Amino acid sequence: MKIAIIPYAGKAEAVFYARNVIKHLRDHDCSFAIPSAFSNSIKCDSGEYFDSEFDAVKNADLAVSIGGDGTIIHTAKDAAVLGKPVLGVNCGRVGFVAGLEPGELSMLSRLFTGEYTVDERMLLEVDIKKKGICSRSYALNDVTVTNGAISRMIDLDVYLNGEPINSYRADGVIVATPTGSTAYSLSAGGPVIEPHMKCMLMTPICPHSLFSRSVLFSDDSEVMICKGSASRTDPYVTVDGRNSEKIVGGDSVTMRRAPCAAKFIKLNNKNFYRILNEKLNERMC
Repeated sequence: MKIAIIPYAGKAEAVFYARNVIKHLRDHDCSFAIPSAFSNSIKCDSGEYFDSEFDAVKNADLAVSIGGDGTIIHTAKDAAVLGKPVLGVNCGRVGFVAGLEPGELSMLSRLFTGEYTVDERMLLEVDIKKKGICSRSYALNDVTVTNGAISRMIDLDVYLNGEPINSYRADGVIVATPTGSTAYSLSAGGPVIEPHMKCMLMTPICPHSLFSRSVLFSDDSEVMICKGSASRTDPYVTVDGRNSEKIVGGDSVTMRRAPCAAKFIKLNNKNFYRILNEKLNERMC
């Protein structure tokens, strides 16, 4: 078995736990694929170094991602495209998508005894069309269309399967997967959705209306968001908290269920609602 080790480069603690992961695994019949950026900080006789995180995952059977939710989500999307599963080790503040906490690394031996399950999570395929040119990416949590740094409401037109369904005057709109329902959408007043469900969740952010609520769409829906003609501010679209892009009149953001799914390795028997309660209680402390 070859295992990709993907820590968050900006956190020394993540590199420390990455070395601990290797210590727990090296007595088993496995080798490691490691991004070359860590060739000095993670020394491993049974390791092979690759130019990028994507290449490391591509050349492994599974990936272990060490960091916060952002790091694990980034690795999970690379792994999803390649059809590989990922195990997240939490070194962040919350760790909703992590499968292990740092104190649970002894459970890594279950990877070799088959004592684990693989959870599949829906992804969104996101097309951002600007000046007639379309770029594509994937979202595991959410896509947000917001007013950026300017404290001014924006007007957004929303289309479902090509038909206009609503116009929002708000700070923005979130389109989330079930996994992302516990992220920004939850803070904006959206519902919690069991992560194995197949649907899309749209939640307005601080809408200028008494009756704007979250809306659920089936997983075969296609949702498109455009800047409204009355908006005096150009909104920004952000995919999973990264890579914000400004959209102007005539641009569009289209979201649909992706053809691939993220695969998360689960080494314990904690159910989703137990994890949710634990994480939310930790956040309040």
